[in-house]
Amino acid sequence: MVIGVGICIPGFLMTKTKKMVMRNSQFLLNSFIANSTLENIVFVWVMHQQAIIDDLLSGLEGDFTTYSFSLVANEAELTKRFSQDIASAKRKPSNLPAAIQRLSFYESVDATKIDVTGRDYPEVAQLILDQIAGTPE
Repeated sequence: MVIGVGICIPGFLMTKTKKMVMRNSQFLLNSFIANSTLENIVFVWVMHQQAIIDDLLSGLEGDFTTYSFSLVANEAELTKRFSQDIASAKRKPSNLPAAIQRLSFYESVDATKIDVTGRDYPEVAQLILDQIAGTPE
């Protein structure tokens, strides 16, 4: 069984709110890790800084294997996808420049980078599964 856990957080968070979100995420993940009926847990969160990943992992307990993937795209693809989200009222146009600026942050994240430019969701999911199975593209 695969459990998907997604966290959606507003772009601006106060320090206390960030700490609360981190504690809550760690609690939720630890609860899933402790559930012996689960084989896989997929945690999705925008983590554009290694410190965020390290902080999250430092609060996890139990026996588990971690795979870290950064889904990256070129600026044109990011703009295209972001614009689609704007059109469907999922994002605000004012947030696009910050998203573009964060693209370079992913270079320093210790994760397998998967370029999603021109790829649809099922193809990207298969790339991730292939990486986990040890048969990268």
